[in-house]
Amino acid sequence: MKKNRILYISLFFLSLIFIYFFGGKVPYMLFYVIILLPVISIAFTLIAYTRFKFVEEIDKRSVVKDDTVNYNFSIYNQDLFLYPYIRINFYGSDTIFAKQFQSKNFSLFPFRKKSYTFNLTCKYRGDYMVGVKSIEFEDYLGIFRLTYKPDITKTITVNPLLIKLDSLHIRTNYLSEAHTILNNQYEDITTISDTRKYAYGDSLKKIHWKLSAKMNELMVKNYEGTSKTNCVIILDLKKNKYSYEQNLMLEDKLIESTVAIAYYCLCNWIPINLIYHSKGFMDIEAKNTMEFTKIYDVLAKVRFKEDIDFKDILSSYTRGNIKKTELLIFTSNLDYDLYDEIYKTKALGYDVNLIYISPQSITGTCESVVNDILMDLPEIGVTPYKINVGDNIKMIFEHDQD
Repeated sequence: MKKNRILYISLFFLSLIFIYFFGGKVPYMLFYVIILLPVISIAFTLIAYTRFKFVEEIDKRSVVKDDTVNYNFSIYNQDLFLYPYIRINFYGSDTIFAKQFQSKNFSLFPFRKKSYTFNLTCKYRGDYMVGVKSIEFEDYLGIFRLTYKPDITKTITVNPLLIKLDSLHIRTNYLSEAHTILNNQYEDITTISDTRKYAYGDSLKKIHWKLSAKMNELMVKNYEGTSKTNCVIILDLKKNKYSYEQNLMLEDKLIESTVAIAYYCLCNWIPINLIYHSKGFMDIEAKNTMEFTKIYDVLAKVRFKEDIDFKDILSSYTRGNIKKTELLIFTSNLDYDLYDEIYKTKALGYDVNLIYISPQSITGTCESVVNDILMDLPEIGVTPYKINVGDNIKMIFEHDQD
């Protein structure tokens, strides 16, 4: 466009020089033609800008990681003249769809339409804007541009993958206690904690007959355990200083691991509390699989934007709680400061397990300090898991760390 403007200005001054030295009808005719051409060109571009139509369609707005979304775009020319230079810019060119969404340049003939179809592979969890970001119209001379920006943007929510674990090798006193509660021992039958659908093997004494009649299906009472304790999941939402895609990969693996553990606990009737810091401490409680959805929805939408060190979050939580629980710590930031805080937490009487998501496989950096910490943690009674971005979570969690 810059070259076209320079060329037009040059022609304008040449026409003036032509008039000055020669005069006459032909020089003046050329001069007026040069003046009128951009006016006509801009007028046609304004008409195209105000009269064009476009349609965009997405077959799914909410998907699970690795699903495919079909996006269709069509633009229409309703006029008798050519739309010479059109450029379509799409959202997603700077996100996970960078190699799937690319700008399109074309001309549009009278009474024709142009359509494009994109098959988008959703590789990582998160909310992403998709569709038309802007439509640019250039005039015939290429010296003027009008940009249209849609008022409404479309989004795709990519939910984390749910990996179902068959077992979990975390050896703590609490898990054995939870299984004791599950086996109906040490229950306070005077206090009902919640209800659930009947499952094979449940005692007939626990059936809630009135509720079953109302719901038209068998419902079972759950009683409060006399030594009931929650398993606490603490999630680190600190923003890392890696590239956009590297951060996405780390965050996706961290959330995927958290979802897997949370689901396993709830399936085994181990109540959990999800703790994280996002403009203040957030505490989400769930007692069984019927309440898993609220945990899943939170983990699907949570954002890694915190600047607070995770050691400070861990310290604030453990110092403010009298009840000593099972702690599952999820982080992608591990150093000696956090190690010291984990040591103090263990000394306070908490059972601690660390799930560390390593960036080594995507950054290529050596983690000698991290490896030393992971080797020392079992000596203080902490079970560590080191997970690389490409690792199979199911195999790692089901493998005995001893």
